[in-house]
Amino acid sequence: MKTFFTRTLAFGIGVVATLLLLELLIRVLPVIEGTYAADPRAGWPVHTMIPNSTYTYSTAWNLQNVHRGRINNYGYASPHDYRKGRADIAVFGDSYVEAMMNEYPDTLPGVLGSLVKRDVSSFGMSGAELPDYLGTAALVGKEFSPQWGVFVITAGDFTRGFDAAPGYFEWDANLSPPIRLVPELDRSALSKFSRTVGLIRYLRGNLSFRADEVVKLRRGADHVAGITRCRDEVLSKQDEQLLESFAQDLPRQLRLPPAKVVLVFDADRKSIYAGSAPGAASACKTRAVLANQRLAELARQAGMQVIDTEPLFRRHFEAGKGPLDRSPLDAHWNPAAHRLVAEAVAKVIQP
Repeated sequence: MKTFFTRTLAFGIGVVATLLLLELLIRVLPVIEGTYAADPRAGWPVHTMIPNSTYTYSTAWNLQNVHRGRINNYGYASPHDYRKGRADIAVFGDSYVEAMMNEYPDTLPGVLGSLVKRDVSSFGMSGAELPDYLGTAALVGKEFSPQWGVFVITAGDFTRGFDAAPGYFEWDANLSPPIRLVPELDRSALSKFSRTVGLIRYLRGNLSFRADEVVKLRRGADHVAGITRCRDEVLSKQDEQLLESFAQDLPRQLRLPPAKVVLVFDADRKSIYAGSAPGAASACKTRAVLANQRLAELARQAGMQVIDTEPLFRRHFEAGKGPLDRSPLDAHWNPAAHRLVAEAVAKVIQP
């Protein structure tokens, strides 16, 4: 019995010592850090990161593509602080606009500012969807009175908007505009402490390991195995109504005429890399694809500016200038894609 106890104690001490050594090692490595949710703020109730802080970004288990930057006074990834009443050009989107996987001067807001020589404010936030763009546009319109609004629309921005995390907006067809904010949470002391633990940051940030992700992996085994099933879908009457409301409400919430609002639609870069003919990938009419196609139509009808990145990206790739992202490691735009989009937006703003 004594021998068993001694061996168990020695094993436990060994495990603890190993974890401590790993923790010390991780603390000197560029593990993802600083992308933490801020506590609720009455004046800015949507999800942001902690204002006036810094972040470290890296990808995958071996910490590739390292970048460091600043979270500004409003909680967005930008080296520039924002001042009330001043945001000549406001850029909205999800992680494609937040763009921590690139240096800020290489992002859409950074390149656009250098091209047009005007103040550009980024309101990109990882996890945001169409309802968030509409809800945040209302806040930005009131707080900053922008002269232009630029919105990056990516795949699934409509369909993922029906179930929001705290601090984000979700669709609610019973309201006008048809969105509601899920209140942000006050994080517990334990939750905030876990942010300081390097092993937890590595598991969550670089390995994307969470309990809910394990469930998704089990339920989505076909997807994990690389099997993609294409099923044609249709937009429901409610889908149509939500998209119509979005197109009508967006300029109004931003307090701009429609002609001063630019919608940029991301392309199916996988089909471009595969050499598929333009439009071939849309043979599978998923609800997400149909929603973006319909929104582009409605935006044009409402008088907004619409930029389709498909021909821009296709010309670039077919000219042998390289990919537009870091696939398969990271599907987000690389600096080349950001520059192409910024140049297209700049031509609209300053023709």
